Amino acid sequence: MVGWAGEAYKVSEFQKVYDLIKLTDWKCWEYLEKIDKTLWTRSHFEGDRYNMMTSNIAESLNHALLPARDSPVMALFEFIRRMLSRWYESRRCDIEKLNGNIPKEIEKVLVEQLVLSTGYLVMPCLGWLFEVTLKPSGYSCTVDLEKRNCSCLEFQKLGLPCRHAIAAASYRNMAYTSFVSQYHLKTTWSETVKGIILPVPDPKDVDVPPEVLKIDLYPLSTKRTKGRPGVKRKLSAGDYPEGPRKKKANKCSRCFMLGHKKTTCKQPLP
Repeated sequence: MVGWAGEAYKVSEFQKVYDLIKLTDWKCWEYLEKIDKTLWTRSHFEGDRYNMMTSNIAESLNHALLPARDSPVMALFEFIRRMLSRWYESRRCDIEKLNGNIPKEIEKVLVEQLVLSTGYLVMPCLGWLFEVTLKPSGYSCTVDLEKRNCSCLEFQKLGLPCRHAIAAASYRNMAYTSFVSQYHLKTTWSETVKGIILPVPDPKDVDVPPEVLKIDLYPLSTKRTKGRPGVKRKLSAGDYPEGPRKKKANKCSRCFMLGHKKTTCKQPLP
């Protein structure tokens, strides 16, 4: 239900599911109350997030950099460069295989909306303004094809024509694919991977200015901590449902008292 509340388009739809969460799991609702709704709900988000329900790629990036995490800095940079070049080339190959200007994943969403658009009654109001009504329920939505919006908010928030917009476009004998936002098209996708990351040239072939060669660089004066370097990420307060965990007190195996260990026990023998 949390996913339904987060993906709701209207505030009224969100509030309906949110109240149901409160009745079903009060602790979950109390936890969600502490988080700003603009951070995890589509209905309260002020901008256009389309179908991306998260903006935190830290965990995915940490997983991708896991093989080179313990490498030196220059080796880590080279690993990132090769990884990005491989990703860019893979996406260029996928773009070249596209037949039209709409990716396959977007086409699947449009086909689903096309199937759902059957059974709607379309009534033109003025120019490109339509009233689209579902016959069994009688619930109607207002569609403006010129401004590319719908009262269900799905058209403008996703950048893809909803079932109501597709029904209105079919009424005008227009292709519903022409109402897809430019951010979902092949031409825009290809621009995002157009850049090339060239490899680092041989230092012998690079002309370094004399004033740079005279600079003496020394490592930072830092003190290394004891023990092995940490590998796992340190959890923050937001990763725990009730804040950071409290450290458990030591229990002596000799006197069975809390606050110390057997090696530091000063209690007399029984």
